[in-house]
Amino acid sequence: MRHPIDLEALGTLFLHRVAPVAALLHIGLSPSLIDQRSRPGGPWQRLFPSIFLLSRAGPSREQLVQAALLYAGEGAMLTAFDALYLHGMRSVLPTADAIHVLTPRNSRAWGHAVLRLERTDRLPKPALRRGFHVAPLERAAVDAIRRTHSIPDTKAILEEVSHYVGIQALRAELAMAPRKGTTLARKLLGDSPARQLELAVMDRRPASVPQARTPLPIG
Repeated sequence: MRHPIDLEALGTLFLHRVAPVAALLHIGLSPSLIDQRSRPGGPWQRLFPSIFLLSRAGPSREQLVQAALLYAGEGAMLTAFDALYLHGMRSVLPTADAIHVLTPRNSRAWGHAVLRLERTDRLPKPALRRGFHVAPLERAAVDAIRRTHSIPDTKAILEEVSHYVGIQALRAELAMAPRKGTTLARKLLGDSPARQLELAVMDRRPASVPQARTPLPIG
């Protein structure tokens, strides 16, 4: 005999209260019930296709990140600003901007207003930070630089990340990255007279990356 499901407590079964529709169907909820509860004004929210937040409140940045990774599917990982923050970087913090996710080339997911989805054949091995799969530090830094038009932010990211991975790792990542959005970074880290950044950070590299923290909430 199947026991009744406590719909109010259901969110506690899922990490960050974010659930894929397949999991909800698996535990016995009907498609009509899921649709009813996720309508405007209802107790649940549809964050991405087939991904639900089992709460009226929020979503927080952490919940959006969890939903984005579930929606993007197997092999997906965070990159750019959210990944930098989870790695422990604090030079440029995440904002309400779109969450940048890397996926395999054959991914069937699509970008949305709060999700920048980048299909790539050059998918790195992810690191695990606070339960989230994130791109390696140098890849996250270059992807963040590609998305900012701020010269101070570009310099701040390069300087902070250089302390942990070194100049050569950033140069190697830049060599494989698209040229669009990376001109300043290439100049700062290149073999030209513009080596002020390298000279400034070369002798200040810590032994390890600082402990990661969770992203800032939005709202």
